[in-house]
Amino acid sequence: MNPRISGCMTAVFLTLSVATAQNVKFGFRAGLNLPNITAGGNNTPVSEGYASRKAFGTGLFTELQLTPAWSVRLGVEYSGQGGKKNGMQAMPTQRLVTETATAMGMSVDQNIVGALTGAAAQMPLYYYADIDNTVKFDYVMIPLLAQYTIHLGKSPWSVYLHAGPFVSFLVSGQQASKGNSRLYADPAGTALCWNGIDAQTQEQLATLLPDFAAVLQNEIPFGSTNITGEMKSTNFGVTGNIGLRYRCNSNFFFIEAGGNYGFITVQQDNSNGSNRLGAASIMAGYAFSFF
Repeated sequence: MNPRISGCMTAVFLTLSVATAQNVKFGFRAGLNLPNITAGGNNTPVSEGYASRKAFGTGLFTELQLTPAWSVRLGVEYSGQGGKKNGMQAMPTQRLVTETATAMGMSVDQNIVGALTGAAAQMPLYYYADIDNTVKFDYVMIPLLAQYTIHLGKSPWSVYLHAGPFVSFLVSGQQASKGNSRLYADPAGTALCWNGIDAQTQEQLATLLPDFAAVLQNEIPFGSTNITGEMKSTNFGVTGNIGLRYRCNSNFFFIEAGGNYGFITVQQDNSNGSNRLGAASIMAGYAFSFF
């Protein structure tokens, strides 16, 4: 090949490579999430009544500039999700019975199994406790966003809007309960679950399962429960932000506000209702180019 042609082709290739590289930015963002849990159908007292909680969010992204106005952003983020309920609230009786059975290893004693089964049959589907309860989910989220930017004249400032789909993967789920309460059969707290069990079964529980009988009769402390295994491992939804950024040479600082919403109900078993997750957020960050 003619050396001059070869040299020109090499120069063109290097120019295109540098130009393309200059159109790629790498960045990070971090800030505050305000997640909430919304009812998604098959609602029950357990799935309703959540309010937002505060959580942390952070992530890395790469942004490809297609035109002066349009770009595409691909990210990998940590997203704190969940919600909270304070005060009198419903909890599934089946979980209480199952946890008691597991803790006591009762499969070897049919009398104990019979006593617990009889008690469960006479208790309401949901019991009520006056506590503070926070449900916390940790997700790894991968969003793909189309972004439109409006440059504010010749100033270094610009505003932008981006939106698109995401897929997320559950890392952990926890129900963190705080406080002491007796176990009530109604949301008004007028009757104890213990009082709804007949005298014969009460006597069996007091003899065979004194610790469980004490739980039903007395005020007890509540703690944390790992609920990761009860949740679906993936979610899918939409996310978006509106932002303001300041350009410094080829890099920029930015602040943005927006949110995300998952389309998939998160419980594996919908017998206690089904919920969807979403969050509002405000983030700040920095994006840069290596070239």
